Amino acid sequence: MDFSQFVNQFIALLVIANPLSALPAVLRLTRNQTLLEKRQTGLTCAFAVGVILLISVWIGSPLLLLLGIKLPAFQVAGGVVLFILALSMLNAEESPIKQTVEEVKERKSESGAIVPLAIPIIAGPGAISSIIVDVNQFPGLFNQIVLSISAILVALVMGVILYFSANLEKMIGSSGINVINRLGGLVLAAIAIQSLTNGVMGLFPFLAQAQ
Repeated sequence: MDFSQFVNQFIALLVIANPLSALPAVLRLTRNQTLLEKRQTGLTCAFAVGVILLISVWIGSPLLLLLGIKLPAFQVAGGVVLFILALSMLNAEESPIKQTVEEVKERKSESGAIVPLAIPIIAGPGAISSIIVDVNQFPGLFNQIVLSISAILVALVMGVILYFSANLEKMIGSSGINVINRLGGLVLAAIAIQSLTNGVMGLFPFLAQAQ
């Protein structure tokens, strides 16, 4: 993995995790907390996101091998998941993939820095599947270390955004958050289509040869 590939992977993972989508949930969960407690909740969530992403980096490839799943098949599945997430972002809707009925109820409770904020709202199926695809697309210890750095950087960005969540809401407002979410959804849709294309080409090599 070269530097440009690292940058692309980092941006893609950040868009998929979409920290701005977690802001409304964070603000609701911390509405009765002091400013210090709100910031502690944000940092706890970011730390949990980092741990989840790192686990995905280091067990992603062995997990696919154990289950007998080939990379192209996982690329197609991951592409479908990402495209659904992209549509929900473009329509300013809560993703049906990220939240079950039980998870929505949990969001209304007074605690939830790890569940449901860290997982599945931020480090959801999209982020996890994206990392597993990257691990298999860029094998080797060096690339795993690079992907780990990317995961840590994403967690750090999450930490900063969630730490200043109350300030960000006042600065850009709900309309600003919706605009950014829609732009992110457009980028994510392109990433999803590329993943689907790569997966289909891998499953049916004759399609690539026909080009």
